[in-house]
Amino acid sequence: MKAPALRKACAAVGIRHTAAMTSAADSRYRARGVSAGKEDVHQAIAHMEQGLYPGAFCKILPDIMGGDSDQCLVLHADGAGTKSSLAYIAWQERGDLSVWRGIAQDSLIMNIDDCACVGAMGPFIISNTIGRNAKRIPGSIIAEIIAGYQDVCALLENEGIPCHIAGGETADVGDLVRTIIVDSTVACRMPRQQVIDAARMRAGDSIIGFASHGCARWEDHDNSGIGSNGLTGARHELLHKDYAHKYPESYAPEIDPSFVYSGPFHLDDPLPESMGMTIGDALLSPTRTFAPLIAQMLKRIGHEDIHGLIHCSGGALTKIGKFGSGNRYILDALPEIPPLFRAIQATADIAWREMLSVYNCGIRLKAVVPPDQVDACLQVARDCAIPAQVIGRVEDNSGPGNHVEIHSPHGTFTY
Repeated sequence: MKAPALRKACAAVGIRHTAAMTSAADSRYRARGVSAGKEDVHQAIAHMEQGLYPGAFCKILPDIMGGDSDQCLVLHADGAGTKSSLAYIAWQERGDLSVWRGIAQDSLIMNIDDCACVGAMGPFIISNTIGRNAKRIPGSIIAEIIAGYQDVCALLENEGIPCHIAGGETADVGDLVRTIIVDSTVACRMPRQQVIDAARMRAGDSIIGFASHGCARWEDHDNSGIGSNGLTGARHELLHKDYAHKYPESYAPEIDPSFVYSGPFHLDDPLPESMGMTIGDALLSPTRTFAPLIAQMLKRIGHEDIHGLIHCSGGALTKIGKFGSGNRYILDALPEIPPLFRAIQATADIAWREMLSVYNCGIRLKAVVPPDQVDACLQVARDCAIPAQVIGRVEDNSGPGNHVEIHSPHGTFTY
């Protein structure tokens, strides 16, 4: 469906576009207290020690536990972010505890897949950290989250990626947390010779994009592709003001009320252009793991011929620009953007430059490989039932640093 038709479909459920909305679009994400680039955080950690491979996707440390100079340690911490607030609303509305299993998957996969991008395939040691408001989050939810962790670990074990849950911490911090925060930490050892160092990405390499949506071989239903990034913006842009009145605990009171649940949709409304998916199902689609796909690529291609793996989380399609040196990443063959992202953009006329740097827009993982390895990567993707294609290439950058250049039907953008 082209843009005019999509806007007509959105208008049917009450979306209106105004000049004020358009002029404010670029600032809406920050107005809700969120930064896709986290510039202040990166500045704060700029002088920290960068580890053994400063150009790698994750920080990699010497094997200080075992003292083996041939080994290294990978440690990563992340979480489901504000997606848990969305799960809270869905649980309150539907009484369905199963939404919390998806939150456990979001929290864990945001770590596992980042680690997989440096070639780490476990065994993973996993710890979870849950901060809850016990007045609103009962023990039945905690039990469901723990069961969700076990489900994901079982799935990964079945794919040959060992995971061991080492416990965690559930803290009752109602003075600090309005509903619940679900975070994870994972760690593993791996041989240094198997590290995928994204600093190897160089001119002449091809960039392959792997879809975030659809139904991968290890999934049992369609995924919208949303992952666990941009959910603050997505839920407020799409969901109706009714939820602000019913669940004031689901958002920060410091946000300007005009930016709180400013959309036209309720959770059970159909997602425009989708095949039977609701808005709630789309927003709560669990973050897809690409670890089984990466494991198969490593077996078929080997570590040396994968020059970089980029998990398109914070920073979305522009995240690749943080890795490598002196490169221009030309993305000029992106696939069609899936329905959920088109709906998010249409509700508030968000500038496409911002959309592509906040939301993965259908590409959750990039592999940067020599051209002669493209066919092997695409065959692995077919085996995993994940759509994939060459979406661009690496060129030399004539100036300092890296540039990301996106050519799309919505314009050309340089970051």
